[in-house]
Amino acid sequence: MFPPMTTQEWLNWLTSQNITLQDGTIISSETPAEASNTITLLGHEHLLAFTGEENRKFLQGQLTCDVVALQNGEETLGACCTPKGRMVANFRMVASDNDLIAVLPADQSAHLKAHLGKYAAFFRTVSITDVSDQWVRIGLSGPDSLNIISTLTDQPAPDAGHTPSWENGIIVPVSTQRFELWIKPDAASAVWQSLAEKAAVAPTTHWQLEDIQNGIAWVTEASRDAWIPQHLNWQSLNGISFKKGCYTGQEIVARMKYLGKLKSHLFHFSAQTNDAPEIGTAVFNQDGKKTGDVVTAMSSGNGQVEILAVIRKDDAENGGLTLGEDKTPLTLVPLPYTVED
Repeated sequence: MFPPMTTQEWLNWLTSQNITLQDGTIISSETPAEASNTITLLGHEHLLAFTGEENRKFLQGQLTCDVVALQNGEETLGACCTPKGRMVANFRMVASDNDLIAVLPADQSAHLKAHLGKYAAFFRTVSITDVSDQWVRIGLSGPDSLNIISTLTDQPAPDAGHTPSWENGIIVPVSTQRFELWIKPDAASAVWQSLAEKAAVAPTTHWQLEDIQNGIAWVTEASRDAWIPQHLNWQSLNGISFKKGCYTGQEIVARMKYLGKLKSHLFHFSAQTNDAPEIGTAVFNQDGKKTGDVVTAMSSGNGQVEILAVIRKDDAENGGLTLGEDKTPLTLVPLPYTVED
């Protein structure tokens, strides 16, 4: 049995297990190469809680997702846009105990809080608080994840969109083989030890690479205000409600669906190179003309990089795409979902 711990005490304990940490993420561990199921820390993201009786009313006028319809124990993807429909941030929104908690890249939480704080001032009961320290978030992935969740919690693994609570925290499904476990800090060591008996410890970058492989891209400091939600396929990932009322940027987002034609969107590529390109690196078509930009990229080892980039659909279909000034050839990789116009 482990004594109750604070979040920092738990991180100190984790360090004692030969795991190297940095800013709440795992940067090195003794991960077996043949491991099929893995666990890691998700400290690369922060949690923003929106509390108060008017939190749903407030956010309904600011976000692409329908938070009024979001019940306790449910989750959805969403985005916050400028009046021109460009994304200030995108996130996963979890409803728990009448609070709405946004999960987003750590370097974007303060900006989103400041951005929405300007409008929250008109809703006296609403407060926005970073609650990252209130949870230990563990990412579990692999073909046996469903069984591991069921054994750990003594209940069936949740369906997509549902986030059931159990005695030690909350389960958030990302896909059928990926789960976020939000654990109370005083139970984190015991839960981690149970998981480590069934899954190998992996660096946090392993989880981020899986996001890329699953066609999920997050707005960062370098890409803020650059894309409308449809550019990142948010409509295909249920991150946009076209049935809810007005919200900031809604006119542009809706016009793209009903009156426009989505000429560019997110594609997945691989490239034979040792260096992951920076966000915003240009992608060129077969005629040598720029067709889009890199949204996120990460090395997958063995001299290969995986990339998500927003490019023109016509150029993706024609092939012959290259990356950056070196004109590194790109190989198109199928996304695990169908992209809707």
